[in-house]
Amino acid sequence: MAGRTDNSIVIDAPMELVWDMTNDVSQWAVLFEEYAESEVLAVEGDTVRFRLTTQRDEDGKQWSWVSERTPEPENRTVTARRLDNGLFEYMNIRWEYTEGPDGVRMRWIQEFTMKPSAPVDDSGAEDHLNRQTVKEMARIKKLIEEAAAQAGGDGSTAGEGSDSVQKATANGDRGPVFRVLLRAEIAEGKEKEFEDAWREIGEVITGQPANLGQWLMRSHDEPGVYYIISDWTDEQRFRAFERSDEHIGHRSKLQPFRTKGSMVTTDVVAEMPKAGQTR
Repeated sequence: MAGRTDNSIVIDAPMELVWDMTNDVSQWAVLFEEYAESEVLAVEGDTVRFRLTTQRDEDGKQWSWVSERTPEPENRTVTARRLDNGLFEYMNIRWEYTEGPDGVRMRWIQEFTMKPSAPVDDSGAEDHLNRQTVKEMARIKKLIEEAAAQAGGDGSTAGEGSDSVQKATANGDRGPVFRVLLRAEIAEGKEKEFEDAWREIGEVITGQPANLGQWLMRSHDEPGVYYIISDWTDEQRFRAFERSDEHIGHRSKLQPFRTKGSMVTTDVVAEMPKAGQTR
């Protein structure tokens, strides 16, 4: 008998935001607690092929597999399946998004059969997947609703305090800096297009009152790898811009070039410019 799970959660956020955040596979290592890495391998039409790698378990082991998913924006559904099944004979997943009075209901249906050699049977896998799905859905709901609240704002987001930010920067007394460090792996042959697109988008981002500057760096040691530094006045204003419709559009423009990415956020605690120089 095949295994099947069916879970859903209501997210109090606009459909476009829910759809965009949950279908940006390159950011799943941020969105899902379970994953350490999410790597886009290929895009063919509407179908995305990608590799997921889990966080290390209590024994220090990581699990990795390749899947593909095909979003259908016109009816707000996604069909997905594992390509290398591991312990599964097969694993098929369907995502459904439905608007209602309280928000967007996101539903995941997982259908599968475990291999005879697997340490758990279909029933045991159902129990595990139900527990994990409830946990991940709650995390996703929290992150998206926070993004929606920040994007909606109350007038106290990126524009607030811009005069004081500019004054502090001009005086070299800008206070604590919220620094974002990004790593991006770019498809072979797409490096120049990526750099041009980043410069265009970067000018818009640097124009945000809360942004203190950005740097794009190409690795000497890793072909196709870029690092980005982006400084902000504080995390609240960065998060508000990050989840805005404007920046979601920026990310969609860079998506065709990027095969893998990661992001780390930091607080600058010390800075030592060379004597007589300022950045």
